[in-house]
Amino acid sequence: MSVHDSDSIVVLEGTRTPHGTLLGSLADVDAVSLAETAIDGLLERTPLEGTAIDWVSLGNAIQAGIGQVPGRQAVVESDLPNETPATTVNEASGSGLRAITLAADRIAAGRADLTIGGGFESMTNAPWILPDYRTGRRHGDVTIKDSMILDSLWDRNLDVHMGEITERLVDREDISREAQDEYALESHRRAAEAIESGAFDEEIVPVDTGGETVERDEGPRPDSTLEDLAELPPSFRDDGTITPGNASKLSDGAGVVLLASESVAADRDCEPMARLVDYDLAYRDPDEFNEAVGDVVEALLADNGLAVEDVDAYWINEAFAAQSVYVMERLGIPRDRLNPQGGAVAFGHPIGGSGGMLAASLAYQLRDDPDVDRGLVGMSVGGGGAIMALLESV
Repeated sequence: MSVHDSDSIVVLEGTRTPHGTLLGSLADVDAVSLAETAIDGLLERTPLEGTAIDWVSLGNAIQAGIGQVPGRQAVVESDLPNETPATTVNEASGSGLRAITLAADRIAAGRADLTIGGGFESMTNAPWILPDYRTGRRHGDVTIKDSMILDSLWDRNLDVHMGEITERLVDREDISREAQDEYALESHRRAAEAIESGAFDEEIVPVDTGGETVERDEGPRPDSTLEDLAELPPSFRDDGTITPGNASKLSDGAGVVLLASESVAADRDCEPMARLVDYDLAYRDPDEFNEAVGDVVEALLADNGLAVEDVDAYWINEAFAAQSVYVMERLGIPRDRLNPQGGAVAFGHPIGGSGGMLAASLAYQLRDDPDVDRGLVGMSVGGGGAIMALLESV
């Protein structure tokens, strides 16, 4: 699904909020406000006027109680003109990146010159809901459900948690608890090191919570040890291997990128950060959503005549360390190239927001790191899917 056959599509700018842990520093900021902050930060960093933006595409996965058309809400609350068209995309973990690819497709189709794509989520502020209660209850117990789980972490077709599905991957592929914990520990180490080095400082837009200004990611635990991780109980099975220490954190955040064709960027005197070369999707049975990640990487590389070693950085969302271990071993991805600055096991995975946040981070790495010329960004998608995009330096 090449998006640049005649005129390359480029990333002109990218911004993201810090990652906030569940009930953490961003707890008092709702999802739409996180998106607004990311958009306004993007606009502040470009010489373009808001009136130049033709279309906005935003991913959001947990929509119970969030209000009508949340992507449109974010546009109205932002510094963009109220006339700016917007669309909301809900494809679970893939929402943010799918929104970006749709924004790129709109440019490729000649229906827009400049678009914004990305995603946002506040897992902290996901409400509890009362299913089947519209007609009331005359007597008996009432079950309250967590929309955070129901809308983003629960496979409706299989009626199980995504964690249980990943335990099935562990069984099929014989992935050890130790391998998962070792992967998780390294993710925390890399994330903490990247934060301390200031690697993310430029891409982050500070968030005003009303009581403080949050400027740094929270979540990584650099003091953890393998012994600490080994003591954590399994989350989904009594004899399972997946724990709170080797799965992605529940979190809050938003990220967006500004896209244009290369010719429009030149006409507007804008310096691109990276080139969006191509993207692809893959789907399997819902029980094999983890394997779909390997499928989509293989397909995207093959479509572009690339081998695994031709990609310098793989920003593949760490939904579960088990999934990352599987993909790494299946494809032969060197560990130093897989999530080089840590991943969701350390930072968290704000479901609909991760695609936009990861894409922004990769764009900055492609611009600033002379050793990184090509990168993949993507993730698994609930329901049996995966999405991946190929970016290059310009």
